[in-house]
Amino acid sequence: MDWLWLLLLGLGTGTFGVMVGTGGGVVLVPMLLLFFNIEPAVVAGTSLALVAVNSFSGSVVYLRRQIVDKRSGLMFAAAALPGSILAPFAVKEVAGDTFRALFAVLLMGIALYMLYRSVWPLRSGDPPSHLVTTAVRGRSMTLDGETFEYEFNEALAAGFNFVLGFISAFFGTGGGFLRTPVLVAAFGFPVRVAVATSIFALSIYATAGAGVHALLGHVEWYPTFVAAGAGLLVGSQIGVWLVSKVKSQWTVRMLIALLLVMGVRLLVQAVRG
Repeated sequence: MDWLWLLLLGLGTGTFGVMVGTGGGVVLVPMLLLFFNIEPAVVAGTSLALVAVNSFSGSVVYLRRQIVDKRSGLMFAAAALPGSILAPFAVKEVAGDTFRALFAVLLMGIALYMLYRSVWPLRSGDPPSHLVTTAVRGRSMTLDGETFEYEFNEALAAGFNFVLGFISAFFGTGGGFLRTPVLVAAFGFPVRVAVATSIFALSIYATAGAGVHALLGHVEWYPTFVAAGAGLLVGSQIGVWLVSKVKSQWTVRMLIALLLVMGVRLLVQAVRG
């Protein structure tokens, strides 16, 4: 019955991932670590391959709706590519319990940050800091008749995305959970544009990282990739449909609770060995 549970897992993570701009890996990886007997390097590789499928599916819809900042998305992807290619070689050298402990800390950090942001929400359109507006390139997007103007330091964004590319492929998470809030809070992106652009960039560099993982034998094609991938494809479309219908604070609250619980369980599992 593993294929059925993997199908349902893919459905849930695909829906969540597109709704919050994460690609789903931040939920998929700990679920695979906790409930399926798969070694961490294979979890990271298989998850990243699934994230690539999910983000590609979501980005097609966002591109059709014309809410992707294509120039920025391509730049983010190009900057993330080197790190996403190097990380698969690094993760295979890390012990399983160390991987679980590191990922547990990452999950709990994300959850606490999201909790903080649920009290002090992200706002687009605020004046960006001097740090991000030195040597800037401006952007303009029109959504539902409203024009958004924003600008940011492309060199700083490229450096940030290089690090994000490594984290993405090392843990198999994708990295959208970090990029989306930074685009909104630091660079002044409209929230919907930040989510769509993050998913678009993710679809490119996650595919490259997943390809390296596959060459190293880190992808379990059946049943994990096939069953969870089918669920992700359907879930991503549901997520795009739900994003404008469900109050975002409820989605965020459920995700925070889930990340905290999984983070604690992974940490306990790592300590016990």
